[in-house]
Amino acid sequence: MPTVRPDASPPQTLVVERCKLLLHTMPVSALTNGVVAAIAVALLGPVLPDGGMQLWGAVMLGLQVLRLLLWLIWRRRPIASLSEAQQNRKLLQLRVYAWLTAATWGALPITLFPTETLSQSYLAFILAGISGAAVAGLSFDAWTSAVFVLAVVVPLILRLFLVGTSSTLALGLLVCVYLIYLMSAVRRSQSQFLQMLDWRSSAEAAGASAQLQARRNAALARANQLGTLADDQNAFFEALCVAAVEQTGVDSIAILRLNAQDEFVVIAQVGAPRPTSIDATARLAWQSGAAQFVQEGPRQHGLLPLRRHGERVALLQASGSTTSQGDTALQDWLSSLAASIDRGLQALWQRERIDRLQKLYRALIREGEVVLQSRSAEDMLQHTCDTLTSDTPFHAAWLARPDDSGAFRVLARAGSGAEQLDHFRVHLDDANRAPLVLRVWDSRALQVCNNLLHDRAMQPWHATLARYRWHAALATPVLRDGELWGVLVFTSPQAQIFDDQTIALCEQVSALLGHGLDELDLKDRLGHLQRIEAHRARHDTLTGLPNRYALEQHLPEVIARARRQGSVFALGMIDLDGFKRINDTWGHSAGDRVLRELTRRLQAVQRQTDFLVRLGGDEFIVVMEDLNPLEIQTGFANSMRRLRQAVADPFDIAPNVQLPMEMSIGISAYPLDAQDADSLMRLADKAMYAAKARNQAATD
Repeated sequence: MPTVRPDASPPQTLVVERCKLLLHTMPVSALTNGVVAAIAVALLGPVLPDGGMQLWGAVMLGLQVLRLLLWLIWRRRPIASLSEAQQNRKLLQLRVYAWLTAATWGALPITLFPTETLSQSYLAFILAGISGAAVAGLSFDAWTSAVFVLAVVVPLILRLFLVGTSSTLALGLLVCVYLIYLMSAVRRSQSQFLQMLDWRSSAEAAGASAQLQARRNAALARANQLGTLADDQNAFFEALCVAAVEQTGVDSIAILRLNAQDEFVVIAQVGAPRPTSIDATARLAWQSGAAQFVQEGPRQHGLLPLRRHGERVALLQASGSTTSQGDTALQDWLSSLAASIDRGLQALWQRERIDRLQKLYRALIREGEVVLQSRSAEDMLQHTCDTLTSDTPFHAAWLARPDDSGAFRVLARAGSGAEQLDHFRVHLDDANRAPLVLRVWDSRALQVCNNLLHDRAMQPWHATLARYRWHAALATPVLRDGELWGVLVFTSPQAQIFDDQTIALCEQVSALLGHGLDELDLKDRLGHLQRIEAHRARHDTLTGLPNRYALEQHLPEVIARARRQGSVFALGMIDLDGFKRINDTWGHSAGDRVLRELTRRLQAVQRQTDFLVRLGGDEFIVVMEDLNPLEIQTGFANSMRRLRQAVADPFDIAPNVQLPMEMSIGISAYPLDAQDADSLMRLADKAMYAAKARNQAATD
């Protein structure tokens, strides 16, 4: 009997494969044994008295019928779904029924051996043939085929030698040689089967390993990309965790940081909750600065320090399954991932450092340019105020503009004392024109006061100005689309701060802010135009319904959603019967009115989840999701009845002219009829034309 090599397929894999093949060959084996048994009874029954051969044949046929019944029962449950113990028990059961068949054949020469030489030759030929068939059909299972052959051939050899005539002795020797050949064939077939199984297992393992490695490489590439694009460290960690889990299938990944209480806190996490059993290992990885790996059964945990400019800033913790105890592929990948994260953190640090240097060396003018990167006017204004009060001579900045009633409203503020502006009360109609915002609004020019506490016009506000140390102020107009839009105010605790250079700098900041607002307005206008064009590209101009292009984008999403949820949806194609006659008789304007009216009626009867499309001409498509099982069982009868309500009433063709209309509907369903968009469209179109033909035949 062949032995399994150490590098061969796992034993349980052999059990599963042998069970599958034994179960697969059971009906053929049963039918073969039954037919050969019937032939044996026909040949040997007349020469054997007392009906013994017929009784033996009945036993054999009953056994094969039992095997067929068991096959019908066992094939309903896949072998792979059974536990290991059940799989082993199933293999033994399959073997036992094969061996019972062999034992029944072996009983034939022992109990019913004929006396005539010709009949003996028939019997030997039959048993030799059934043994050879067993070797051929059971080549994948040495135990089953070997025991089958021995159980059939050995009794034949013994009986031939016991008879002792020259012919039986010669025949016995031939059968012995044949037995040796069969056992050799069993061994050779088993070796070939094991080798083929090993090759297949190796190919599958190599393919799975290659796919996993490709996904891991893609995750590393994504990590490198995120590192070059990220503007925020926490956002970088979040995006990286999502990409790592989605692309590689690891159980969980988390980024940890040590807080002031010397406890690890989670910065970002995706997947299963992090196990607390490895907290000690996490602390060891942090303190030693070296990666640590823990194996817990089939799962492996990795804890790797993350560095930014040489300093430990976080800890990468990941958990995943390994194929074997010594598998280091996950460790190698996690080490590469940690290196990619380190490079991303280093790139992020370099960008932040450059940004800080720019703020330091270029001061206010460069901060004024940054406002151009804002995505909304509110963000731009607030960012400007925040920037102007950070590492500058100004400790407060704010922007105000009058509302529809003429009262100035503060849109953004920052810095010391800026909260008092929540109670800012200045109106365009105020008699006291001393406030700088009113001076700017009146003059449409920059206004500056280098000593507010000595300006008598500012006497009513001296106490407040002194409390917040607003000793100097500058107000400059902000133009938007060439018109005065608001006033930007700078305040400083230092009097006489606004010299010519500072004033020029503040004017440039205001000009840049106005330019940034104009750019936002331009982007908004362009975005609005793009949205209009996008809507036109996806919608029919006559009916306002989505068009064929929109359907081509919508259908793959519906198919993906149905595949993911295991649900059914239907695609209905609608065509008006006799629409061409309307265009030919009353003109295209009448046809357009009918199409718009049909659209209105279809929208009235469609469900919220339906997607109605005009393909062109008088052809419409409706995609119906969330269908109940009864609707599917009835062939979408309710949906068709609901859609036909759109033509229940006549259509106004011309003044005082109404015409009843009919529609032809063809429906195809996913996944019952097809599983791709083109096939669903084609089948629905075919069904629609079939319905149109039926309608025409009924009309005729």
